[in-house]
Amino acid sequence: MKDEILMARANYYAFLSRMFVEEPPFELSKDIADGKLIFPKTSLLNKDLSEGLSLFEKFRRSNTDASDIHKKMCREYTRLFIGPVPAMFPYESRYMDGSIMGKSLIKVKENYRKAGLKISQEYHEPEDHIAVELGFMGNLCKELSDGSLMMQKEFLNDHLLKWAPVFCDELFEKSGNEIYRGIGKITKGFLVSEKDVLNEKVK
Repeated sequence: MKDEILMARANYYAFLSRMFVEEPPFELSKDIADGKLIFPKTSLLNKDLSEGLSLFEKFRRSNTDASDIHKKMCREYTRLFIGPVPAMFPYESRYMDGSIMGKSLIKVKENYRKAGLKISQEYHEPEDHIAVELGFMGNLCKELSDGSLMMQKEFLNDHLLKWAPVFCDELFEKSGNEIYRGIGKITKGFLVSEKDVLNEKVK
């Protein structure tokens, strides 16, 4: 797989992970306001990914003040993921086991251990949080090896694709602004496209 494709994939994972790990930084709001946020090109543009990118662009066109954008994104992030009563619980075990800190968390930790991954201190959530899982895939994309590609394919199929699309559909339904509605669609569409990419590269 070409280096530029790997880096584009890694950048997608890094961006999506950043959108879920905590409230978006002001710098991101400024980039949106200035039109500097450009998504990496992908050859596998499916319906969800296209719709998500359109929603993101619609938000950008109708919001040009960085401070206002930042307030809107932080307010929505807090409502969705912090609460006082969160609307969403972005954990694999919540969707696969019915409760947070379930057996799925143990399986995810085992994948990280096999990959020799140490979770970054920027993550203050359990290892099956969607931000951590996306970050893990992004780190794997930086490695140019057949073993890394196989690990990506297995983790995508055994973990992210089993629960994240349902989570993304729920995020789209529950979000009150185009940013996080768009992020839900972009994340789902990107992960589905990743299945095709890795199936092609890893037989």
